[in-house]
Amino acid sequence: MSDSELIEVIRRVDCFQGISEEDLQTVAAMGHVVEYDKSATIFREGDAAVTSYVVISGTVSLEICAPGFGCRRISTVREGEFLGWSPVLDNLHLTVTGRTVEPTRLVELPKQELLALCERSPRFGYSFMRGIAQTLARRLNAARMQLLNLFGDEAESSLGSD
Repeated sequence: MSDSELIEVIRRVDCFQGISEEDLQTVAAMGHVVEYDKSATIFREGDAAVTSYVVISGTVSLEICAPGFGCRRISTVREGEFLGWSPVLDNLHLTVTGRTVEPTRLVELPKQELLALCERSPRFGYSFMRGIAQTLARRLNAARMQLLNLFGDEAESSLGSD
């Protein structure tokens, strides 16, 4: 993938919209394109939070795994989306396991380089973190909808009994 193609991929991701051309070039320069086969584990819950990703193509399943229950998909991340907010929020460990649903290409973005760019360029840092917050808000809303689908009737009946 050429530098200009990589910049265009990054530019389309929500958390990088409105970023200066210079900062987009810096992000692209720190990125490394990787490819995974279907059903590959990209990272595991509890791993050190050192890398974020942009999905170039494919789909990544985000799963929570628990002894006795196995792994359960809680979300999916698709082409053009940011993956890996834990590293940029400076969490030490990842909170989910990421597996590919199909052959997938990603841009790896090292935590330290992204955070250093946020420090050097406050305008970039503000726009980027605002985009991360919006992404998290969408995912939180999706999780709420999943809970509503699971427990909606119970919540309604328990509200009516008080």
